[in-house]
Amino acid sequence: MKYFIQTYGCQMNYSDSERLTTVLKKLGYKECDHYNKADLIILNTCSVKQNADNRIYGLGEPFAELKKKNPKLKIGITGCAIRKGTGIRGECKDQIFRRMDTVDFVFRIKDLMQVPEILRKLHHVEGADEVKDLLNYFHIDPTVANITQVFIPIMSGCNNFCAYCIVPYARGREESRSMSEILEEVEKMAKRGAKEVNLVGQNVNTYKPSDASPDSKETPFTQLLRKIDAVQGIDRIRFYTVHPKDMTDDVINLYGELKSMVPHLHLPVQSGSNSVLKRMNRLYTVERFKELVSKMRKKMPNISISTDIIVGFCGEAEEEFMESVNLIKDEKIDLVYVSKYSERPGTLAQKELEDDVSDDVKKERFEKITEIMKDVSHEYNQQFLGKTVQVLVEKVAKGYASGKIPEYKMCRFKSDDPSLIGEYINVKVDKAMEWCLEGDVVA
Repeated sequence: MKYFIQTYGCQMNYSDSERLTTVLKKLGYKECDHYNKADLIILNTCSVKQNADNRIYGLGEPFAELKKKNPKLKIGITGCAIRKGTGIRGECKDQIFRRMDTVDFVFRIKDLMQVPEILRKLHHVEGADEVKDLLNYFHIDPTVANITQVFIPIMSGCNNFCAYCIVPYARGREESRSMSEILEEVEKMAKRGAKEVNLVGQNVNTYKPSDASPDSKETPFTQLLRKIDAVQGIDRIRFYTVHPKDMTDDVINLYGELKSMVPHLHLPVQSGSNSVLKRMNRLYTVERFKELVSKMRKKMPNISISTDIIVGFCGEAEEEFMESVNLIKDEKIDLVYVSKYSERPGTLAQKELEDDVSDDVKKERFEKITEIMKDVSHEYNQQFLGKTVQVLVEKVAKGYASGKIPEYKMCRFKSDDPSLIGEYINVKVDKAMEWCLEGDVVA
C-alpha cells in the first residue's frame, strides 16, 4: 500500500513528518508523490492561522471523490489541529470528525506510537512489531528529506500560553529530550552526511533535560549547543523558536565563539507595541527585544535578524500598528514572517478579547509590513555585492542551483548538476535582490 503525507506549518511539523515517515515505512507502506495515488493520506497540520484550517477543511470534497475511486483509502490528521486525543472515527470525539466526513482517524503527534495499532484496525497492516522497540516519539529514527540539513527536535510542548496561540492546548506542556539522546542523533546524522543542524522546539531556551550538568553556570541549552558544535562534520547550527523573555546572555555569547553558530537568529517579537504585547500575554517589552538585538549585533555586526509579526490583533489601533512598522525600520529586521490575526477557538484571546480589527485593515497592514520588509531586506543584501559567499546547495531546478548562505539568504547560480545538492559552493555575488542573491561559481 502507498502513503502520502502533506505537511503544513513550522519546522517542528516537518520534523514530526520525518518521524511519521519512518513508522509508516516500518509498517510496509511505500511513499507516493500525490494524493490520488495513495491508499493512506495523512495531513500534518498547523492550526496557528485560520488560513491553515481552511486549507485542511477545503480538502473534504476532493477526498470524498478519491474515496469513491479507492474504497480502501484511509485518511488521518495529526498536528496542531488535533486537540481532543487520538483514535479512529467513533472512538475519538475531536472536532475534525464533525467537520470532515472523510477523515478516518486522528492522532496527536506525541501519540505517534499508537498509529501502528490504528492502521492495524483500518488497513489490517502487519509489521507493528517492528516499532515496539521504539519507546516514544523521540526514539524514532527520522527519515530525513535532506540529509545535509537536518531538523532535530529537542523538546515538545509549550508552557507560555500566549493569548492568540493554540499550541499549548494541542501539544501539551513542555517536555525536554535528554541531551545524550540528542547528541546520539546528531552524531548519527553527521556520519550520514549532515552539515547543518536545525534544533527545533516551541521554546528552545527553556530546554531542561534530565542529564544537563547541574554544576554548570550555563543554561542547559547553551551546554547542548557547545556539545553539538564539537561534533565532527557539523558546520552550521540554527534553532527555532526562541522566546524573547527567555533568551539568555550565555546563548548570545556563543555567537562569534563557536565555529558553527551562524550569523542568523530568528527572534519572534509578534508586535512592536508594548500595549499589544501585554494583551498577547508575551511577558516582555519592546525594549527587551531591542536590547537582545543590540547584544547580538555587538557579537556579530552583520547578523541577519528575522522575526514574526501579527497584524490586526485584538484592539490593535493604528498607532500601535505603526509601532511595529517603526520597529522593523529602526532595528533593520531583514526578514519578517507576517500574519493576519485569526481567532483560535479555546485560546485566551478568543475567550476574553474581541477580534475587532476588520479583514480589510488586516490586509492593508499585512501588505504595508511586507513592503517595508522588502526595502529592509534589499538594503541588507547589498553588503554581499562583489563578495564571495558559501552556499549549501539545496536544490537544482530550471537551470539554477540554489541554497542558503550562513546569513539565511538564498543564493543561486547557473547549474543543472543535481550532484551539487548537499555541497558547499563558493559564489561571487553580482546581483543582490530583495529575496535572493545571484552570482557565479568561484573556482
